[in-house]
Amino acid sequence: MKKTLLCAAALISMSSLGYAADLPSRAVAPAPVYVAPAFTWTGFYLGGTVGGAWAGRDNCPVLNSIDNGVYSVVSDYLPNCNSNRGTGVIAGIQAGYNWQFGGWLLGLEGDINWIGRNNNHGYDYTTFNGDGARVYSWSGNGDSNTLGTIRGRLGVTMDRALFYVTGGVAFRNGGDNAAITATGYDLDHHMLTKGSDHHNDITVYGRAGNGNNTGWALGAGLEYALTENLSTKIEYLHAQFGNGGGAYTSPDDNCYGFLGDRKNSIDIVRVGLNYRFVSVAPAPVLARY
Repeated sequence: MKKTLLCAAALISMSSLGYAADLPSRAVAPAPVYVAPAFTWTGFYLGGTVGGAWAGRDNCPVLNSIDNGVYSVVSDYLPNCNSNRGTGVIAGIQAGYNWQFGGWLLGLEGDINWIGRNNNHGYDYTTFNGDGARVYSWSGNGDSNTLGTIRGRLGVTMDRALFYVTGGVAFRNGGDNAAITATGYDLDHHMLTKGSDHHNDITVYGRAGNGNNTGWALGAGLEYALTENLSTKIEYLHAQFGNGGGAYTSPDDNCYGFLGDRKNSIDIVRVGLNYRFVSVAPAPVLARY
């Protein structure tokens, strides 16, 4: 009897061990892993820029003699006008919207800029003859005071770095007036008087025009996101407007006039800071392994 009880106890113990082996394992689960979402350029932004601007120079007008309405170039009038190129500081504001598609970006941006410089510039040139000299002084205001553009942007993104090209329509305003003043002197460098054999003592040849123009703008730049909301950029932009001819005439002198071309272009190098309107930062992605 005792032997039978011992055998039964052994069988029950072996059965319990087998059942326990069939129970599921209770190993500790791995901790969750938080993966930050990829940065995106998509969204609206607003910002400002500051830099330098170079305005295309006004080509030297050529002195012409006029005979019965026919112009003939006066060959000894050869002033050096290479310094006639306005430079100054430019500052503005811009706004735009970006759409990012994978590693590509499409955008639309508009800006308005103010150019600060002394627009008046000029040159002096003297011609000599046997009786004395005439000094020709050019002065004018052919530069833009305000520049605006509406441009598309096409770029390649590398996480927080954006390389882009940009182009579109450009608008400018500013004066387009200019004058050449001819002053006659005798051999002793005394100003000639009116009624002398060398025309009047002072003759002003004027040109007037409207400096408001529409043209195109083209450029390229690099933008880098400092944070989710702030980005900084450096950009080059060339704005080109239609070049035009300029005729300088004087009511006091029907024998001479000046003809020349006007170069209407602005080159800009600027840096900027943009604020990107991200209302809610994307939540981190929770990945379980």
